[in-house]
Amino acid sequence: MTFESIEGYLAQMPATILTRLGVGTPTSLVTGIDLSPYDPTERIVVVHLDNFGLLEVVLHKPQFLLKEARLILTLDTPNGFATNVFDELTHGNLHDGFHLFSYLVQQGKTAVVVDREDQQNNAGKATFRPAESDMRTYIETAKLLNRSDILYIHFLDFDTLYKEHTSRPPLELAQKLLHRTDRWLLGFYKQARPRTLFLILGNQGQRDYGLKYEGKYQNWATANVPICLVIYKPAGE
Repeated sequence: MTFESIEGYLAQMPATILTRLGVGTPTSLVTGIDLSPYDPTERIVVVHLDNFGLLEVVLHKPQFLLKEARLILTLDTPNGFATNVFDELTHGNLHDGFHLFSYLVQQGKTAVVVDREDQQNNAGKATFRPAESDMRTYIETAKLLNRSDILYIHFLDFDTLYKEHTSRPPLELAQKLLHRTDRWLLGFYKQARPRTLFLILGNQGQRDYGLKYEGKYQNWATANVPICLVIYKPAGE
């Protein structure tokens, strides 16, 4: 499967999401990335994978993501760590002056956040569902799919794995974890109603394992910026 790659800025994501949901964008936000081929969008699911990047896509080849993704966004940012990625996703370039989920609620949309309990204060006016583990996040997401205009979920098992193994976990463990998550995402896709847009957001992939790549894969393997895989479920599926 081949797909397009677009370079952009992480600060463009709030306006991108607002545009897809048909909500007016504050003029002070950075202009969004054009995802017009994926119109019309009735709901968005943002899946944030900690410590997942282009290298993991190339190295472990998650089947669902590679089959269904038609577009990869590489998102430049001064800080690719998870906390800042979430901050730019919700605040864009306005920092505390704008909150994506709160703004959507103010515009009459519904927003739900599934994350660790200590992140509740970051959810703004979104409905918050605490999940103490990735398994719990998976269960909560299965309950909540199709019930909001935007659903944000956060998987952290990759981050835990890399911390436990000093950023160089055994390849077999990393691959097993990614393939499990890939199967979960496939299940979400099957469950989702048509015209759902999935944004698979990954912050900072890991350093190269010493493997050799050619062509565009060589650039991907060394990339250490957040990425977003765009997956759309059209009508009729």
